[in-house]
Amino acid sequence: MTQAGWYPDPAGQPQTFRYWDGSSWSEQTTGDPYAPPPVAPAPPTPPPSPAPTPAPTQAPPTAYGQVPPYGAVPPAPGGYGQQPPFGGGFPPSPASGGSRSPALVIGLVVGAVLLLVGLSVAGFLGYRALADDDDNDADATDRTSATDPTTGGTTGPTESPTTDTTPTDTGSTGGNPTDQQCRGGVPTPSVTPREDADRVSGGGLSIPVPEGYTADVAYATFFTFADDFTPLQKTIEQSDNLGWVSIYGVGGLRKANGFEDPAQAAEAVVACMAGSPDLYNHFTGREDLSSGEITIDGQEAFQITSELRVDDPDLTVEGDVSQVIVVDTGDAETFGLYITVVPIGDDELIAQQEAAVGRIRVD
Repeated sequence: MTQAGWYPDPAGQPQTFRYWDGSSWSEQTTGDPYAPPPVAPAPPTPPPSPAPTPAPTQAPPTAYGQVPPYGAVPPAPGGYGQQPPFGGGFPPSPASGGSRSPALVIGLVVGAVLLLVGLSVAGFLGYRALADDDDNDADATDRTSATDPTTGGTTGPTESPTTDTTPTDTGSTGGNPTDQQCRGGVPTPSVTPREDADRVSGGGLSIPVPEGYTADVAYATFFTFADDFTPLQKTIEQSDNLGWVSIYGVGGLRKANGFEDPAQAAEAVVACMAGSPDLYNHFTGREDLSSGEITIDGQEAFQITSELRVDDPDLTVEGDVSQVIVVDTGDAETFGLYITVVPIGDDELIAQQEAAVGRIRVD
């Protein structure tokens, strides 16, 4: 999964995120972890050389476009905004003393006449449209009568087929999870694990720290469907400002967000992950390798193992083997959630992933 993005501010400001571009932190911060990447400020423009002061001239006529454009002359004291607004009129010419010219009066009269004519035409067309609708309703009634089985008529037109716009089940992709399911969590962990911790916890579950992995809470923000998610990461590949990491993590799934049972919740999580550009940019497809009910530390659970493939021209990885396990821990409000993603084709990390399932504990 890619590494550039908004992360909790390393300075420790609460509910504040700072952008990591793969090599350095940005100066800008935000409260929205889904905001677009910040744009570096442009260098200041040097002030223009003062232009010679033009000789006073007679005020121009009052037609629009003959007033010097904004910026051509210094603004009046008080700055921009003291000039007449667009459409707000223009200063009268000195010769008119502020009164309207005959040409302007004639233009106003002609405009009023044209407006009245336009309103009359619009009213007439509106009346015709209403009349046509009444005629069409009457015709529809006649056609309905013609196809009534009690009359024996079969020559009337039949109804057009109705197009079903309901989303269909897409098989291995599990249909369409709701936005509440995919983004309704609060993933930032409530407790930051110690650097020397040998186990991490979240959502009523705990796991050991696999060899080669370190706790990094910055990655929690990508798992927007989870609550209290504690991630462990290992860098797989780095390319310019992008990279690919392997993740182990535990957290919770709030039942009120639409997660009904472990099987349904596991499917929704995999679909949310596959559809997230923050986790899998350039996503190309999903293939489930296994799924089914399992037992975690004596509790009922459901697991789905899938290949989530990408085609990123800046990276050599083909995607991840993801494993999602949802555990019924007995909590009335939350399911336990366990996620691992390791790169496709890395046999050593895949074997480590398979062995780790037996070390999950229900706290």
